[in-house]
Amino acid sequence: MDSEVKVWNKIAKKYAEEIISPFSEGVTNPIFWYLENKIGTATKEMSVIDIGCGIGNFLPTLAQKFSKVVGIDFSPKMIETATAQAKDFPNVSLFVRDGRDLHEFHNQFDVAVTVNSILLPKVKDCEKMIQEAYNLLKDGGIILGIFPAMESHLYRALLIQEKTLDDGETEEIAIQKAKEDVGDSDLVTGLVPYEDTSIQKNYYLFEIKHRLWKAGFTNISVRKVYYPWEIHDEESLLAFKKKKKLWDWFVYATKQDKATNHKEEVKEEVKKEGE
Repeated sequence: MDSEVKVWNKIAKKYAEEIISPFSEGVTNPIFWYLENKIGTATKEMSVIDIGCGIGNFLPTLAQKFSKVVGIDFSPKMIETATAQAKDFPNVSLFVRDGRDLHEFHNQFDVAVTVNSILLPKVKDCEKMIQEAYNLLKDGGIILGIFPAMESHLYRALLIQEKTLDDGETEEIAIQKAKEDVGDSDLVTGLVPYEDTSIQKNYYLFEIKHRLWKAGFTNISVRKVYYPWEIHDEESLLAFKKKKKLWDWFVYATKQDKATNHKEEVKEEVKKEGE
């Protein structure tokens, strides 16, 4: 864990340069629709925890909507920056904590938010964090999460392969460029870390639904967070402006209320925007 903390402490100093945020201008992010339409106006009496709050981009929005906001991150530098973001909101409390062990907060929150923060490279660590997100919630509580999408990386590699072929290169060169871009020599290791990074976990659609279900979540719905091509700051990608945008997974799920007998429900489709 020490190595991951050092990496994210370093990223905190130049977050905007290193991280493509789902809260950037032009991003289609369903989390706002779900806040308004699935949670509604009762939030003034509700509590929320932002797991892996990073530099605190989402904290002002949460602070204006919920009565109690807690933000945690394992990076002291991230929390230091987030403290400045939240300085005008007395209902926000921030803590340096390991998302794999949050026992002090169990069963305390109506809503848990996790925005591209459950991405430690080891699967067991990710499972622990998802389980802790479940444990943080009261019965009937809601998780709103964004998770890096493996399919999006593979789709990007496909586009690069096709463009290289269209440019007259050989199939071997096209495949090599695609492999180099996705950062994975076999294009099949989405369930384990990329070979070129030690900090990023990406999820297949079936995988994220399974891991949420395994932790105990029910009523799982999945949509996409779409990123405009311009946000990637890579001139080579502008050739794909007419293609479908890259995406992350957005998920909404609930912790089963033990006082009722909810039937487990996992949405098999990826819902369209606005549904």
